[in-house]
Amino acid sequence: MKIFFLSLSILLSFQLIYAQQGNGGNSHYFPKEGWKTIPQISYPTPDVNALRQEDIILDEQGGQPWRFGFNNPTQINSNTHGIWIDAKNGDQLWMVRIKCPEALTINLAFNQTEIPTGNELYVYNPDKTFILGKFTQEHLYEGQLGTELVPGEEVIVEYYVPANHPKGTIQINNVTHGYRTAREFQEKAFGSSGNCNLNVNCPQGGPWQQERNGVVMLVSGNSGFCSGSLINNTLNNGKPYVLTANHCFSNPATWVFRFNWQSAGCNNPAAEPTFQSLSGAVLRSRASASDFCLVEITGGLQGGTVPAAFTPYFNGWDNSGNTPTSAVGIHHPSGDIKKISFENDPLISTSFGGSPANSHWGVTGWDEGVTEGGSSGSPLFDQNHRIIGQLHGGASACGAPVLSDEYGKISYSWTPASSDSTNQLKYWLDPNQSNATFVNGYDPSGGVPIQVDPIASAVGGVSGTFCSAEVTPTLTLANGGAITLTSVTITYGFDGNNNLTYNWTGSLAQWQSTTVTLPTVNLSNGVHTFNAVISNPNTGVDENNLNNSQNSTLNVVLNGQAVVLDLTLDCYGSETSWELQNASGTVIYSGSGYLDDAAGLVTENWCLDFGCYAYVIEDSYGDGIYGLPWCQSSGSVVISSLGDSLTGISEANSDFGNSETLNFCVTGGGLDGLNQESIKVYPNPSTDVVNWVSSAVVNSYAIVDLQGKKVVERQNVHAAQFQVSIANLSPGVYVLHGVFEDGKTGQVQVIKH
Repeated sequence: MKIFFLSLSILLSFQLIYAQQGNGGNSHYFPKEGWKTIPQISYPTPDVNALRQEDIILDEQGGQPWRFGFNNPTQINSNTHGIWIDAKNGDQLWMVRIKCPEALTINLAFNQTEIPTGNELYVYNPDKTFILGKFTQEHLYEGQLGTELVPGEEVIVEYYVPANHPKGTIQINNVTHGYRTAREFQEKAFGSSGNCNLNVNCPQGGPWQQERNGVVMLVSGNSGFCSGSLINNTLNNGKPYVLTANHCFSNPATWVFRFNWQSAGCNNPAAEPTFQSLSGAVLRSRASASDFCLVEITGGLQGGTVPAAFTPYFNGWDNSGNTPTSAVGIHHPSGDIKKISFENDPLISTSFGGSPANSHWGVTGWDEGVTEGGSSGSPLFDQNHRIIGQLHGGASACGAPVLSDEYGKISYSWTPASSDSTNQLKYWLDPNQSNATFVNGYDPSGGVPIQVDPIASAVGGVSGTFCSAEVTPTLTLANGGAITLTSVTITYGFDGNNNLTYNWTGSLAQWQSTTVTLPTVNLSNGVHTFNAVISNPNTGVDENNLNNSQNSTLNVVLNGQAVVLDLTLDCYGSETSWELQNASGTVIYSGSGYLDDAAGLVTENWCLDFGCYAYVIEDSYGDGIYGLPWCQSSGSVVISSLGDSLTGISEANSDFGNSETLNFCVTGGGLDGLNQESIKVYPNPSTDVVNWVSSAVVNSYAIVDLQGKKVVERQNVHAAQFQVSIANLSPGVYVLHGVFEDGKTGQVQVIKH
């Protein structure tokens, strides 16, 4: 599980940091040294050694904010504390100094606070190099407010009341003493994430600039950092929803949302970049099964949404549950400036930390970048630039990008069984009950919404390995435009030849999708690429040509036989890996990167040609897939074809140590047009010769042993009936393989006594 790490906008030099939280302002108290006369409230330094001992345990456990400070509950009230200063024109200032000796930072939480219209609240350090504010009533939610972290051991709170205005009330209910050392603070702050992480504005992030603007860093509970994202709804109305992780949850009224905390370029800047913040939110829904939390920002809004100056972008989503072919994560690892990570392979459907089966998307290994503490809650995007999940946890890190990360699925969070508005996403993100399966992102500055936008959302039936020449492609067609889609032209083909056309007609409203089944084609043996492009929507012009194509790769094994692997893992799946090797030792299938405590059964469908194979399974711990007494049961392996078991490992034999090799042969069902009864071999078993009788003429034959070695071979047979000598073979099981005149093959098992 990702641990939250603190990253702050720290002042390491005496320059003004532009950290906009509030509506901007310079406060009203000007005397250079006058602040020293303001009444001071001081808090004792906590027992840092005891806190550090607790942190060692908490940091290792994860699942909670990375604690950087000690909370001092308090009740500092403008009616009973501080000082009121009267100006000649009738204006008033209430001020109080708060000191936490030896603190690295101080941040505050307010409650039961009322700021009447025209009044202003500020928080700053004594030399005014770091100013937060102005805060007004619009920044409060139910009288509550949380602030960014002010560097140093002392802060000043200033409350300005113009002449003849009601005073209202200011109350501070928590003062957080940041106790980690300056060195630790610098390590956990700006520039602290691992050097394998890519700044979001590196060239690789070029196509993701809009999505970048929707990702925020959030301060939760005054003591920890997470990541999250603005997320769109079917009304495209800029409702300021933020999706993050449930384990980031605390009272959202005190949350702070930091926007545009990023480098302007690919390299880390010499000084910390500026950022903007909004404060306060209200919980809309959350659930632990898929670890999601949806809140709505309440403070600092303009026209009910995020200010345009923040360049907000409300990221789209996909709730279909279709397996993404690739993925991208944008996040704030270790609370650092915004980073981007890339996974170029399809995701896996999995679980995490005891969650329900198939509730999470698994990234089995990042190709560029990783995630770290502070990345929790960050969005995972599919190849169509839509959010499909938020980060729950995982083990990836710089130096270990091949370790997995797990994201709670949008599709699982959409309408869980027996859910209502408090624990589902649909109620909030599909308020008009459109039953949309996806929504594109919304850019408030983008002008008129797109009217005509057909989308090639996904393809099916053209990936993996096929045991037949017949392939039936499907294309998921979606409508991202405001106008109902009634027709498109689909141009498609294989291996670079888009020479096939299919004209679709129907009625597809915005955000709806349909699966189009294309005509079946026959392919030759080998690897092929499929490509499809859509055009001519409603016999007119497409306003967005960036989402019109899909491609896929498939492998056709003519005369192949379907073989199934059923691998049941113990509860330490991360220790298990396997390879399937052909007779030459070439790896043709493999598996690894399984999760601990995940659903045990893994099923793989292979298409294998005639011959013999070796299945090699390994365990890094050295106890095989034996689970007891740590797991409820041990694992097993079953490799079968046509319902018959070929080989396997039983639970009783699951403790095979570091490695086990299972040898098997594919021996039947490969005639591709000739019935199994069309070949007869007798007597079988035999000691010297067997007789072959088939319904087609054989050009050649060969005998292969269980290790895949060819022990007998004969060319130029040209007969449908002939004898095969096995007199010189050692007793055992062999495969007799024949090649017919039409190129088809057939094989049977032969036993030598």
